[in-house]
Amino acid sequence: MTNILALITVLFLVLIIYLIAKIQLDRQKFQSRIRALEAIIMQVSQEQKAQDSQLKLSEELQERLAHINATLSKDIYEVNFKLIEDLYPRK
Repeated sequence: MTNILALITVLFLVLIIYLIAKIQLDRQKFQSRIRALEAIIMQVSQEQKAQDSQLKLSEELQERLAHINATLSKDIYEVNFKLIEDLYPRK
């Protein structure tokens, strides 16, 4: 009877050691995957920042272009008005 209990105890100890080793291996794999995901997240974050910067520049250029177009339209109107006044003076 004691031989059977000793054998069962040894088997349980071997099983416990195996499970502890497997848990450690799974933790290492998990940490490796986490590091890979963190690297991907950092890369995506940097790409997002670059795109945000480009979008901001694009919006600034659109605002500048709208301002320049408004100024140019006003200047063209004034030149046309002056040209018409010079060509057709009032009586």
